[in-house]
Amino acid sequence: MSYTIFLNDKIIKETEGLISAMDRGFLYGDGLFETLRTYRKNPFCLEDHVDRLSGSSKYFDIPFHHTLQQIRHIIDQLITQNGLNDAYIRMTLSRGSTSHGLIPHHPYNPTFVVCAKPLTAYPPAWHTTGLSLKTSSFRRSDTCPISGHKTLNFMTNYLVKKEAIDHGYHDAIILNTNNQVVECAVSNVFIVEKNAVITPSLKTNILPGITRKIILRLCKESGIRVSEEAFGMERVLAAEEIFITNSLMEVMPVSKIDGKPIGKAIPGAITKILQDKYSLLTDTF
Repeated sequence: MSYTIFLNDKIIKETEGLISAMDRGFLYGDGLFETLRTYRKNPFCLEDHVDRLSGSSKYFDIPFHHTLQQIRHIIDQLITQNGLNDAYIRMTLSRGSTSHGLIPHHPYNPTFVVCAKPLTAYPPAWHTTGLSLKTSSFRRSDTCPISGHKTLNFMTNYLVKKEAIDHGYHDAIILNTNNQVVECAVSNVFIVEKNAVITPSLKTNILPGITRKIILRLCKESGIRVSEEAFGMERVLAAEEIFITNSLMEVMPVSKIDGKPIGKAIPGAITKILQDKYSLLTDTF
């Protein structure tokens, strides 16, 4: 089935979408992206995703002029034209075609694409059986300037995920060069100690996840102690519960790390509370 997409200034069939072979997103991974989902045709936390994309575009000096209202209208049109309800949404922004060389000259002609496709949800059983993770053999520099942004340079994440799958795991936990836990290939990490929720600090050089932000808020609203800290794998392996989050998987429990069982029940008590509260949030959205 051919879907419609938004490309730069109009909605077209995806088979008619033409992007220059000189586009810097293709040549250098010089661009950004956001993924989110809809619930009953409504894009969840769209403002947060647009804000993050806008903030990163300023950091990398990539022009981005679409407003929240414009993007919401674009998504509404794509949802309607593609006959979707619960959908996967991806926004991709590249610097576009410009002068040759690593450091291009102004003016830039950015490429902006919005796609809406049927949502391929994570298997529901995973939310009750949990995922198995391994410790990645790859380390992230604690000074890497792009780690806090969703850039098109995603090959390291690919290698992290592939290594995990090749060894029979669902995903992997990445450590930085200070041996501090940062995140998984496409998700943020949380541990539970003595009924308190702890997640790696932004100072460890992680992506500021949108779902991560919601979980921090839900903990505070629910009276669950929560903190952002730097910690190593020893605390992960000793944790009472572990869960990971992103916009598509929501709140996902972890059952094993490097083959070692985690906790006494999957999902753990705190994880289940947060799963339920997140579900209530999306149900009433």
